[in-house]
Amino acid sequence: MCGIAGIWRWDGQPVEEDRLRAMAEAIAHRGPDGEGIWTEGGVGFAHRRLAIIDVSSRAAQPMISTDERYVVTFNGEIYNYRELRRDCKERGNVFRSDSDTEVLLYLYARKGEKMLADLRGMFALAIWDRETRRLFVARDRLGKKPFFYRRCAQEFAFASEIKALTLDRRPTVDWQAVRVFLGLQYVPAPLTGFAEIECLPPGFAGVLENGVWRTWKYADVFAVEPFSGTFVQAKERILLLLEESVRLRLLATDVPIGAFLSGGVDSAAVVALATRYATKPLATFTMGFPSIGFDEREQAATLAKQLGTDHHAFEVQGAQAVEMVDSLVDLYDAPYADSSALPTWMLARETSKHVKVVLTGDGADELFAGYRRYAHFVRALWLIRHRAVSLTPWFELTGKLMKDARLIRFARMLYAANQSPKQGYASLFTGAYFSAADETSLLQQDFAQATAVMSVESWMLDRLQDGDPLMAALAFDRSSYLPDDLNVKMDRATMAHGLEARSPFLDQELVRFTASLPSAWLLHSGHGKYILKEALKNVLPPEVLSRKKRGFQVPLASWFRGDLKAVFEERCLADRSALLKVCQKEAVAHLLHENMQGVDHGNRLWMLLTLSTWLTKNS
Repeated sequence: MCGIAGIWRWDGQPVEEDRLRAMAEAIAHRGPDGEGIWTEGGVGFAHRRLAIIDVSSRAAQPMISTDERYVVTFNGEIYNYRELRRDCKERGNVFRSDSDTEVLLYLYARKGEKMLADLRGMFALAIWDRETRRLFVARDRLGKKPFFYRRCAQEFAFASEIKALTLDRRPTVDWQAVRVFLGLQYVPAPLTGFAEIECLPPGFAGVLENGVWRTWKYADVFAVEPFSGTFVQAKERILLLLEESVRLRLLATDVPIGAFLSGGVDSAAVVALATRYATKPLATFTMGFPSIGFDEREQAATLAKQLGTDHHAFEVQGAQAVEMVDSLVDLYDAPYADSSALPTWMLARETSKHVKVVLTGDGADELFAGYRRYAHFVRALWLIRHRAVSLTPWFELTGKLMKDARLIRFARMLYAANQSPKQGYASLFTGAYFSAADETSLLQQDFAQATAVMSVESWMLDRLQDGDPLMAALAFDRSSYLPDDLNVKMDRATMAHGLEARSPFLDQELVRFTASLPSAWLLHSGHGKYILKEALKNVLPPEVLSRKKRGFQVPLASWFRGDLKAVFEERCLADRSALLKVCQKEAVAHLLHENMQGVDHGNRLWMLLTLSTWLTKNS
């Protein structure tokens, strides 16, 4: 697990080591255990190391093959590297280290780009062929590890984080990406928020050769044939695959490992299975809030006691959010407003004081239809179809009058269901932030006209599939929300503290199998994760399996009535505010006013606050 960077100049000028070192320093938090620089004429690689597998200097990067033809800089972990290493040895390859990095060099030498099919793990990598002068790059299938790049007339530069690409020249804001962000709370790949910088999408590879850059999708982990077996066979297979995934992630480390633990099913399943293989009590970590309905520390502590883990619990206060706004904006580089990044960042900070690797429960909701919005959307569709009546006007009105966030969400569900399934889910998803219906009153006219080529709703409609509404919603969340929001959140929050996060649910074999299952096995009688919970009946206590999902919720609405109110007014409502290039002041002030009156606009206000802060720093 590391940070990578590199430059290829084809204008005849050498790559300066100082420039590479500055790029590496910008992402030093990703790899506090060491730095490596390699240059050769117009090509150079940089690496910041977080030593996890083979912590000796033999595994340092950038790494050169024994025949000195290939050079690699690599971020991630290959969980099946031992199996691949044995195969390489049988073919006569001699290893100088015990790392997974060296395996990549031998595989590439033998298979070239086809080696990606063999890799089971998370990765972003770059390999330079000194003989053909060819640069090959790739990113893992689910987008666990990031890869950003910047192209111009004389060079190609890449890095694990955008900040390493903006040291020598300030990029321009991509205002179209800002508009999409307002509906999603994140910027989807290949967009980044900057016009000159792109993000390599998950499951993509790229080659730069003779000045020509081309990319392609080398794998679609969700494109599978439907499962033809029984429900019982499927749930047994799920448990076996999850057990294997946990075991692989426990074994692939030479440093202490722990796990995040909430009161929910996902992290509990990972921890319960991990304890079966741990040789000593597994260290577990949880973060909570001193607010009713937002704190799972008690449930986590109870579960930790049952499982026999070495448990640690921490707390987040509203005042800490004020201090963290700038830090989070700097950390995430692009516009990013998932508020759970704040407690995740703080949890990662505390966890890194105890271990260097942590298991998480990320991905289960997208694989097994765990979010409540899926169940509500399906129920709303049924209600609309069977009553054959338009409920839109009533719920538009009542939704505006309701103060309870749950009622507001349900009103949006019914409103969305009264549209076509594709348009319904698009308006449902964006309605939690700023939907197409909100844009008229929210956006400045000049900004709206300048970015009219693509609204967030039109962007989503282009990516939503036809057919089963639930499967279409899941497909979108798996291909966009998961890699571009959730994986980004976890990667930046953990790597900010030199902590590696591993997600057993996001193992490619488990993902493939889950994608083959019918929707009725995922969402059953209004309950998500149906088949997963059935598979875990002998793993977790009944009270955990029946517990309602909370997620890593943050009491934002109350914070904006207290600690964050003054900060919001200063950054979003002052006449000099950068936010007013995008949004109308009256609309922004109205949201804050309604929130003070009891309407929950916490997510929207947090989005505007982070956007204003980002625009101030970058425009």
